[in-house]
Amino acid sequence: MSDSFLSAESSSTPAQRPTASERRCDDSDLSDAVRQGCASAYRELYVRHVGAAYTVARQVTRSWVDADDFVSQAFANVLARLREGQGPSASFRAYLLTSVRHAAFERTRRDQRLQLAGDIAHVVSDDVGERFEDAAIAGLERSLAAHAFVSLPERWQMVLWHVEIEGRTPAQLAPYLGLTPSGVSALAYRARKGLRKAYRQASQASCSG
Repeated sequence: MSDSFLSAESSSTPAQRPTASERRCDDSDLSDAVRQGCASAYRELYVRHVGAAYTVARQVTRSWVDADDFVSQAFANVLARLREGQGPSASFRAYLLTSVRHAAFERTRRDQRLQLAGDIAHVVSDDVGERFEDAAIAGLERSLAAHAFVSLPERWQMVLWHVEIEGRTPAQLAPYLGLTPSGVSALAYRARKGLRKAYRQASQASCSG
């Protein structure tokens, strides 16, 4: 929890410090305690994992302000999920780091959608056929690619972003997504197929419209 996150939490709940027994608990036990309303258990989870969260945040942005925003948002989102009785059950750190990257991804998707459309278009290039060197057609293709991309499930968007745009390997992504490297490869394969299908559907819809 960044300072801003801690301030928001302390304004709504009494200040509680982790107990000695909580410090000896593993992450799954602490997560269960948070689900039961124990705020100090979440503070212990924060102490354990905030350093790793900032390491990941600084990998995706050069701005300390943005890094703080991503970490704060990730901790807040995970806390909300736990309070709903959901969230991580086995690997809290992997779930948290995925949330940090997702916060960065959402910011980038909002701020750089046109750039994203241009970058992701090559993923569907196998299904596009021969391209004409025409600005209008190129713009249409970028628009269709963007429409297809944002129509995908968030998990598919995430793996495509990391693999196709950031150039990360399945082994690098596995800890962040809570999967094995082969699981990341399978997810990326399904996401590419889904993107190409969505692109074809968007193209057909534009022609019929």
